[in-house]
Amino acid sequence: MSYRLRNHPFRVRSQRGDVLIITLICLVIMLIASIALSRSSTNTLLQAGNFAFRSDLSNQGERAMAQAVYLLQSGSLASSTVRQSNQTAYNYSASQLSTNDQGIPSVLVSDSSYSTAGFAQTDFSDSSAGVTIRTVIDRQCSSTGAPTSSTCVYYVPDSSTALTGTARLKRVQSSGVPTYRITVRVTGPRNTQIFQQMIVGL
Repeated sequence: MSYRLRNHPFRVRSQRGDVLIITLICLVIMLIASIALSRSSTNTLLQAGNFAFRSDLSNQGERAMAQAVYLLQSGSLASSTVRQSNQTAYNYSASQLSTNDQGIPSVLVSDSSYSTAGFAQTDFSDSSAGVTIRTVIDRQCSSTGAPTSSTCVYYVPDSSTALTGTARLKRVQSSGVPTYRITVRVTGPRNTQIFQQMIVGL
């Protein structure tokens, strides 16, 4: 019996490009992941920088606050007679200023309102560092003139009853002293801005 060998040529299997498609998909995924990581790192650096700016501005605001207290206690506004009228040269109002929903005087929120009110005193301005500090003091009274218990919010420094917090603020109290609100606005780099407030009784 004889066998006849048939020639079977090798058939080259066509390559359909599956590996190439998978590789491209992996590259796209890696590209998206790298972009997300880059954005995350950038946002983290920006947040850290803003936090550092805010900390520095808080320290700047404390300095302005101490200066305003000195102005009321020992400076140009130390006289109770002087404090009965507006003193725009020292950013002082003898009557309570209008505020926004957060309790910030409107003259500090807007630069135009600040100029319209006649307040031109700027505590500190450093163009190279991009820091500007403004302070406004307003007496917590409904009108100018001599303070009375019916028109002003009074502070009770001494009382037989232990009072704390806002309980010491009395509108009808002949033995108290008028209160003054000090508001500081500090503007820094990257449009960072903080506000600080303090109530003092004199």
